[in-house]
Amino acid sequence: MASPRKPNELPFKFSMMLPAFRGIAALRNIEGLVNPRGFVLVDKHQTNPKFPNVFGVGVCIAIPPLEQTPVPVGVPKTGYMIESMVTATALNIGQLLRGEKPTHEATWNAICLADFGDSGVAFVALPQNPPRNVNWAASGRWVHVAKVAFEKYFLRKVRAGTTEPFFEKTVLKLLDIGKVKRPA
Repeated sequence: MASPRKPNELPFKFSMMLPAFRGIAALRNIEGLVNPRGFVLVDKHQTNPKFPNVFGVGVCIAIPPLEQTPVPVGVPKTGYMIESMVTATALNIGQLLRGEKPTHEATWNAICLADFGDSGVAFVALPQNPPRNVNWAASGRWVHVAKVAFEKYFLRKVRAGTTEPFFEKTVLKLLDIGKVKRPA
């Protein structure tokens, strides 16, 4: 690891230091499976280009940044975006088991409630990476209340073994927020 060329101190009142994220050690350095940071490379069907029977979803996949930055950064992944990846992957595995080629693509739509204690930020980005069809954000105490309510709702869903109740599916359909891209 390279040492800093010139140490600098910047005045600040609030700071956060996050170490650079890396993929898991078991996959790191497998040529064609992961990028240099150890994140799984996937195509539009969530499959690895070199190992087509390997799928990747969620925070373990390599999503290239939209532009070069002075400090390399990754692309954030939201829960709904990951659900989108998982849905497409499950449908594609079903196709493989039936002897078909994978055709399903995740939308990578993002819905997020970011709780900051007694306040927060909510956003919807369809899809998460530009160009977007929808880009909406709002903040306030209501986000904290909504996050607490969502956590209770989500845990109830998990305990009941229900992935997507009828009313949730209906509301998302009315808002035109899908998990899998419609065929062209």
